[in-house]
Amino acid sequence: NTKAYKEISGGEMCLLQHEVDKIDLMTEKVLANDMCRDLIRGINVEYERPGIAELEGLNWKGKADIVNHDEKLIIDLKTTADLKAFPYSSYKYGYDVQVYLYSELFNKPYQEFKFIAIDKGSLDIGIYDCSEGFYESGKAKVTKALEVYETFFINGADIDSYCITGTL
Repeated sequence: NTKAYKEISGGEMCLLQHEVDKIDLMTEKVLANDMCRDLIRGINVEYERPGIAELEGLNWKGKADIVNHDEKLIIDLKTTADLKAFPYSSYKYGYDVQVYLYSELFNKPYQEFKFIAIDKGSLDIGIYDCSEGFYESGKAKVTKALEVYETFFINGADIDSYCITGTL
């Protein structure tokens, strides 16, 4: 984000060669896996499909990495530093919120959503389905976010008074 970078890049995203090499290696690894390749490169597949929906009176938008119409799936590609920790970190990074929102944006049940994750170090691959609990966790987070938004941005409460409270 430096001025020099912006001048060199001309507004485009630039990558270092070692970053390009790593991306190419991860791409090759995922596409060499029969299950992943079939999900990603199916016959009736769309890439970067946008979706827009109204939820609770507000407009929401998102972009699905892959919509596989033959398998009736929305597939999201993720990289991770630790594939074994991916099921836990998916809550930390809000992937449960993504599943809830994309279910609404694309009018699909959570059962039709999969994550394909690749470990950036080991290049191990994981394919993850979504549970009802994962979906409900995302829905609860969105509901809470909407309450906070309404309180501070619609009702005009003092944002400096915002504070999270709880019991450990």
